[in-house]
Amino acid sequence: MKVVQRKIIHDIGQSLSLARFPHLSYPVHRHDEYELVIMTSGTGREYIGQAVADYRAGDMTLIGRDIPHLHLCDTMTGRKTGKGSTCEILYFSANLFPENMSGIPEYAVVAALLEKSAGGIRYSDTALTRDIRRRVKKLDRAEGIVRIQWLFSILDRLGHARETSVIAPLPVGNGVSREHRTTLDKIGHYLTEHFRDTLTLERLAREIGMNPSALCRHFRRRTGKTLFAVLNEIRISHACRLLRDTQQAISAIAWESGFANLSHFNRQFKSLTGQTPGEYRKNIRSKVE
Repeated sequence: MKVVQRKIIHDIGQSLSLARFPHLSYPVHRHDEYELVIMTSGTGREYIGQAVADYRAGDMTLIGRDIPHLHLCDTMTGRKTGKGSTCEILYFSANLFPENMSGIPEYAVVAALLEKSAGGIRYSDTALTRDIRRRVKKLDRAEGIVRIQWLFSILDRLGHARETSVIAPLPVGNGVSREHRTTLDKIGHYLTEHFRDTLTLERLAREIGMNPSALCRHFRRRTGKTLFAVLNEIRISHACRLLRDTQQAISAIAWESGFANLSHFNRQFKSLTGQTPGEYRKNIRSKVE
């Protein structure tokens, strides 16, 4: 499926803006701005890169710049009927931040937050959402430098939030060279290269050069997910792409995605997406293309 390159247009003299969407209809797209998505009603699926996660009213997601993403309301796919999804999105330019931000102690929290946002940081704390919406409203009413001050207030608050998860915990198109990869990068590279194989914790730990237990703890602490939950997401995400973009039989797609058993593939696919592979193929083509 083609990824649309959007251009975010701010008001004259501004580098950030708040937009309100009465419904979600954009196809898979990317843009140069960071965005903070606040879901105000409805439920659905959020796609970051090739990863997917449910969303519901009150959830927030911080999405990095130039990251392919899509919000697909349940009312569009037939998973549920009722109220459609609405949201508020705060877009802000990377030009607002210094190039060496990670080397400035006062920027450390914000720098780490923006780096992590490449995978889509999900916040599901209702109290946090209320606080962030209050700050966003103040930002929207402010003028000049005060708008930037409120933005940094929002990012600092998000950077200190404890209850978070990353939708795509493995790097999304970061172009990092092999010699400079972090442990998480190495895990991501190995999983994306070998997800079709029969993988064990011992094999993965040997390839990464860590003790299996330490590897599990490190990955869970950094991503909020288990290694094999992410491996399953990678496999199902690959299957989603094949269902969208090819005419391959579902049994062939299951095998190509690392599943030796079709029944197991069908169960895992529905568990993660809420639809059977056949339903997904029908809905995504008719509603998004």
